[in-house]
Amino acid sequence: MSFFDFGFEMASWNMDDGMPDAILRTLRKGFLTGSEYQLLAQTSNISEFKIVMEDTDYGSSIFEGQPEDRFDVPSLMMAMKEKLMEQMQYLITQTSYPLN
Repeated sequence: MSFFDFGFEMASWNMDDGMPDAILRTLRKGFLTGSEYQLLAQTSNISEFKIVMEDTDYGSSIFEGQPEDRFDVPSLMMAMKEKLMEQMQYLITQTSYPLN
């Protein structure tokens, strides 16, 4: 079996779609798993919640600008949405027509 048996379009597939595909696979691995949700549900105070979240892809960046002993839920939601928006904008800049 030769290279040409698969079709010549495979020679250029990665040129347009490889980077966005890799980005999406990376973002998918960053979703919270069932075990992470269980850990979050079992937390009894804010510091435990922060420790669990720091082990995820969200990291400690979503807690920047918030006091150590408490946090504002709307601010936390906004920080998470901004992180997702930044990731989606980066993905869009790496795609070509017709995906973008």
